[in-house]
Amino acid sequence: MLCSCPRQIAFPLVLLLGCLSLGMGGEVFGQARVANGGFESFTGLPSASGQFFLVSDWTNGGSDVAIPDYYHEMGTEGGDLPQTPLAKVDARSGRAVAGFVAYTDESAPRHEYLTGSFTEPLTVGQRYKLSFAITSGRVHEWVPAGMGVSGLGVVMTNSPPAQQGHERLTKTPQFEIHETLYDRNWREIAFVFTATEEHTYFTFGLFGSDVRLRREEGGERTVAYYFVDDFQLTEVDSQLMSEERPDRGTPGVRLPDVTFVPNAFTPDGDQLNDLWVPVLPEEVQAEVAVFNRWGQTVWRGTLTSESKKIGQGWDGRSLAGDWCDAGVYGWRMTTETEVEGQTEWKGWVKLIR
Repeated sequence: MLCSCPRQIAFPLVLLLGCLSLGMGGEVFGQARVANGGFESFTGLPSASGQFFLVSDWTNGGSDVAIPDYYHEMGTEGGDLPQTPLAKVDARSGRAVAGFVAYTDESAPRHEYLTGSFTEPLTVGQRYKLSFAITSGRVHEWVPAGMGVSGLGVVMTNSPPAQQGHERLTKTPQFEIHETLYDRNWREIAFVFTATEEHTYFTFGLFGSDVRLRREEGGERTVAYYFVDDFQLTEVDSQLMSEERPDRGTPGVRLPDVTFVPNAFTPDGDQLNDLWVPVLPEEVQAEVAVFNRWGQTVWRGTLTSESKKIGQGWDGRSLAGDWCDAGVYGWRMTTETEVEGQTEWKGWVKLIR
């Protein structure tokens, strides 16, 4: 983070249920994911730049001076969202983001890196998709940030890297963004890869040596600074064809025609769309659970075809009675009796406030 004050030394993919295996109680098992991918878990709220050490499960590239930044809606002064010292930016989801200097336009360019971890080693031979959101934000007129750079990438390793000062890490990335990236809005980046080793760490930052610059803002802009959020890791089915539908690939699990599950609701107390209630066929009883991005159960209930009539469903509160944050939640519904040959369904619901 660029700031006139001294820097403080400081390190799983929003992670949605598509990359989790869940037991009935909401416990997570069986698949690798990004630990604290949305930066929501922390040991303390930031009050200044360079306080990346407050974020759980993350570190920097190993340098004691090239420290990324942590921002939270409940932070103060230099650690606050959306008005950060370099740009105005809202979290992509949740209430926190990370920020880092990818490149500075000077004789000895400075670089910062973010190093995250997986909850368990990758499975060799398994295909994965790693995705994240990135933005340059709406930069202030008086700051040096506001420049885009090419060569951002991801390197996967079995141990955290060791960056020397602000020097560029000389490692070969598994994925590189060749575009000179600059965007005032959030943008999702994703790539698919096959694990060749049981990697447990990944590092994001500038690895390309043939750097190209992009200057979109007026004034003197000498720093390529980015905000990131929602790191997610999901397994990718390597089967391209199926016997049932050889031209369509492996078929998904669709909802029966006799059911309906809303994909969004607005629990704001206006008596309109305040409850999330799946509509079930008569004489069918279902156990329904809703999970947050970390795989924790936020609501569960037993629903029937009469539930909507009697106002029984998820009202947007957690099991502890607290209001859940706006965002996307995963749900799972199971029945004892088969409905069109199925007893389990999964999907997503967006809580809007």
